[in-house]
Amino acid sequence: MLFQGRLCALVGTTSRLSTVALRSATELRPASLMGLKAQTHVLPAMAFIQFRNVHSLKLSRGIEFFPASSDLPLPKNSIQKLILKLIEDTVLCKAFRQKFGFSQTSLGPAYAEQSRPMTLLFCWLMSKEKHIRKYADLYNNMGFDVLKVRVTPYDLLRPTKGSQIVVEQVLQFLNANPSQNPLLIHGFSVGAYVFTELLVKVEKEFDKHGHLLDRMVGQIWDSPVDLEGIPFGTSRAITNNVTIQNSIQKYLEWYLKVRYNTSTIHYERASAKMHQNYVGAPGLFFISENDPVATPKMVAKVYNKWEGNGHEVFVKCWDKSRHVSHYRMYQKEYEDHVIAFLERIRLLESARRAASL
Repeated sequence: MLFQGRLCALVGTTSRLSTVALRSATELRPASLMGLKAQTHVLPAMAFIQFRNVHSLKLSRGIEFFPASSDLPLPKNSIQKLILKLIEDTVLCKAFRQKFGFSQTSLGPAYAEQSRPMTLLFCWLMSKEKHIRKYADLYNNMGFDVLKVRVTPYDLLRPTKGSQIVVEQVLQFLNANPSQNPLLIHGFSVGAYVFTELLVKVEKEFDKHGHLLDRMVGQIWDSPVDLEGIPFGTSRAITNNVTIQNSIQKYLEWYLKVRYNTSTIHYERASAKMHQNYVGAPGLFFISENDPVATPKMVAKVYNKWEGNGHEVFVKCWDKSRHVSHYRMYQKEYEDHVIAFLERIRLLESARRAASL
């Protein structure tokens, strides 16, 4: 087996979201999580997890915000279309709050007086709301706000008119809300490409966006797809009809060749950012041996480079699990690995502090 001896092994977890702690890096083999045990001196995760029925705010076609606190007042649907403009203009936001009677904790620049961790959730192609909501709920219940980022097949195929516009809106939100700190990246499939488009823009306008890298402390990649997997993965995301899948795949392979200057070159630049781990933060990868889209070999090319450059990498590889379906098939194990990783990078401490305020 390709990753034999290098897989994550979770032992000693007793509750659904029990606290698990990793051994020190010196005791870890590369790309493995081993010997996870409950620690009596650490506040159990369930002690600060609160199950909430929260609302969300659609900021744009591709962005939706899920606050961890149900106490946060959100504007009504009739004025939601103003939010992106408000995010860009701090003065207008202040006037808006005064006019409509919202408190200083209303959504807008630095809407929360205290810092609260946030997860940037980069969705897979054609993902459904009911599928993504369970990930948002998982993080909301741990005290994390969530910003969902989703692109369409059109956004993917026309980067300058699609994906890059979406990531610009994400950057606007992050710059306008410094209290969303620290940041966790959790991406799926082609969501890896969308996030790395964001990194390309950060590098191009580093004076404006470079400070955001300091807020990004961890990355979780679920079935990440690199450039070579886009034709196959996209065709499978669009339809279940095998004949149509094959036709779409051939078309996309042709498209990547003839549209190199307008599309493929952007994918290559974004892919380079993933391979070099431009963020520089530790990563947890969820993959499976039988995933034909995000193959273990493809993903290994990425995290082996991370390890070679001294970055912490953890990998969980299942023998049998469908593409971006690991959480549905192995929910408890998936959650235990996420908790272990968050403990490792000390993000749960931030969530506990925010929950206690």
